[in-house]
Amino acid sequence: MPKPASESPYTEIKPNPSLEMRTRRKFTADYKSHIVMEAKACKHSALLRRP
Repeated sequence: MPKPASESPYTEIKPNPSLEMRTRRKFTADYKSHIVMEAKACKHSALLRRP
């Protein structure tokens, strides 16, 4: 059963340009090297279980 038409004149959805394009996260070289060093020092799957 279809939904009845709305009586309100404000039913049009307007796009929000700020939400249209998501930006990619950017990690610094220092952060990346820190993660690599952690991974090398970890035992099996311990890095994945960190908080």
